[in-house]
Amino acid sequence: MEILIQNKTLKKIEESKITSIVDKVISAELGDRDIGTLNILLTDDSEIERINKEFRHKNEPTDVLSFQYGLEEETIGDIVISLDRISEQAAEFDNSFEEELYYILIHGVLHVIGYTHHGYDDEGEEIFDLQRDYYTRFVEEG
Repeated sequence: MEILIQNKTLKKIEESKITSIVDKVISAELGDRDIGTLNILLTDDSEIERINKEFRHKNEPTDVLSFQYGLEEETIGDIVISLDRISEQAAEFDNSFEEELYYILIHGVLHVIGYTHHGYDDEGEEIFDLQRDYYTRFVEEG
């Protein structure tokens, strides 16, 4: 699998850590399955708001957008993350910027490989349980 990261902000990001986390989550979910490219765009509120409006008809910024194209496709998906949202949420949830970024990144990866919010209550959603588990395993414990 190839992971392409584009950072359109001035914020310095440890791309090797992002790649490592994505690799670990996908390996945990899919094993050694050979899959295509995953694109990750790190951007600001104005760009993610534009994308959110275009594709989800929501005229507001969000922390992450995930676009799933299928695991058999050459490009399996795109993840767009607003680093502005990450900064604000990190302060709100008393996390470091990096902690919040990696937590949201995991959420985006889970969407790309097929998890959704549908069919679960807000507190017990499978995607959030997995997100917390993978964060603990791959970020906190390394």
